[in-house]
Amino acid sequence: MSLPGTATPVVASDSGVVYQTGWSYQGYGKYVIIDHGNGYMTLYGHNSALYVQEGEQVSKGQTIAAMGSTGNSSGNHCHFEVIVNGVKKNPALFLG
Repeated sequence: MSLPGTATPVVASDSGVVYQTGWSYQGYGKYVIIDHGNGYMTLYGHNSALYVQEGEQVSKGQTIAAMGSTGNSSGNHCHFEVIVNGVKKNPALFLG
């Protein structure tokens, strides 16, 4: 799911622990992955800046990054994924 914005704050969809951050060679550019427990993770990609580090505890709604256009991107946005037990799911099913 792509959410448009320019330098807009990217916030954690739920609380958890930052599992991984960095630069993705899979096209996501600067990214953050949060482990929410019970096999549930979220990925936030194409960020212009990252504000969290691996192992950091984050709260729901906490700013974790700034939207950007890094990696394989055609414009400023946040690429958002929900991963359950290693399988990518439609994020719209989890937003409400």
